[in-house]
Amino acid sequence: MTESTSGSHGGPEQERPAGGVSRRGLLARVGAAALIGAGTGLGAGEALSPGADPAGGDAAPPRLRMAGSRARRGGLGRLQPGITGTPPAFAHVLALDLADGGGPDRARERAAAVLKAWSAAADRLHEEGPAAVADGAASADLRPASLAVTVGVGASLLAAAGREDARPDAMADLPEFASDALQEQWCGGDLLVQVGAEDPVVAAAAVQHLLARAREHTRVRWSVRGFRRTAAAAEDPAATPRNLMGQIDGTNNPAQGSSLLERTVQVQPGAGPDPMAGGSYVVVRRIRMLLEDWFATGVDHREQVIGRELATGAPLGQRGADAEVDLTAENADGSPAIGGHAHIRAASPQNNLGARMLRRGYSFDEGWRADGTRDAGLLFMAWQADPARGFVPVQQNLADSGDALNEYTRHEGSALFAVPPAPSGGGYIGRELLEG
Repeated sequence: MTESTSGSHGGPEQERPAGGVSRRGLLARVGAAALIGAGTGLGAGEALSPGADPAGGDAAPPRLRMAGSRARRGGLGRLQPGITGTPPAFAHVLALDLADGGGPDRARERAAAVLKAWSAAADRLHEEGPAAVADGAASADLRPASLAVTVGVGASLLAAAGREDARPDAMADLPEFASDALQEQWCGGDLLVQVGAEDPVVAAAAVQHLLARAREHTRVRWSVRGFRRTAAAAEDPAATPRNLMGQIDGTNNPAQGSSLLERTVQVQPGAGPDPMAGGSYVVVRRIRMLLEDWFATGVDHREQVIGRELATGAPLGQRGADAEVDLTAENADGSPAIGGHAHIRAASPQNNLGARMLRRGYSFDEGWRADGTRDAGLLFMAWQADPARGFVPVQQNLADSGDALNEYTRHEGSALFAVPPAPSGGGYIGRELLEG
């Protein structure tokens, strides 16, 4: 969470989880990534820009940033809006399934109809805002508020449409992690849509507009509304925000404009045609936090669990939230400043062959469940060029090393989506994956 996903663990050394990537194959891919990193500067020692925007965004006040698809792409080639740049204060993330019946041909027709409609609608929403696009919408008289729409495709959609042969290697099913507490209602999905905005009414109006255009062909599988602190409430709008545990969440993300950001997030062109070149992949995890248990402990204990000072976000033994984590730092008595089971030790690229991802998390709070437990936590989104080189090895290390934060979190939802590049030349999002 602070450094990476947390609370979910990689299982024992199983050779191949059902539908997933083998342990041997995973290590080969991660090893290749580490070797590439050694030649290009990618890896544990690569410098990050101190004080840079936590998600690689511009510093303009959100109220001044208007909609516009090119601006929302954050400057990285053909990435869709909503992946890089300053994360808006509110995000609504939904997974949808195609309507049943009709076989692969009908599934392909349904998927194409939805993706075409969403591509056209997203363009208009970005350029004009929902107030101008939807007559009588709740967002009437509201500015676009940095609205961004992002669309993804699940492996289950390709299977339903008879396009499993087009499934990229990077879409291999995520391994089963030993400490997962996954619930089916929060997992998977044929399609993903993420709508972010600085205003929740603007986001809600955009969601309504998009789902209306998919109603005939889809049903909502799961939905999470997330939030971050607003720029208006922050003493320092450029500072990395905190999650519901009080942690500064998102430190040491790749900096805006850096080659590290591009290599981490964006699928690079290969030797042959690749429908995902210029796009990205996202792992979405719904992580419930055991907040009552967490806040029942003292601040010192919480700092030892994370490996950072809660007040400043600085790694223990260091100064400043953006200080590079020094896993060799010692206390006056010679003991490690960052404990052996601290979250940031387990999540550090130094312990994961340089594995990195762009983390964009949102808090969620759905009140209390029927049994009286709090239903609140983190909607964690990890963006990367290949999950087997980013999210997966980090999560498995969090399991194998006994991350202390696991005691206070439960991973209850999980999904992986390909997020194709923004269309060009009159196409639509995901056309190459769906049609070839």
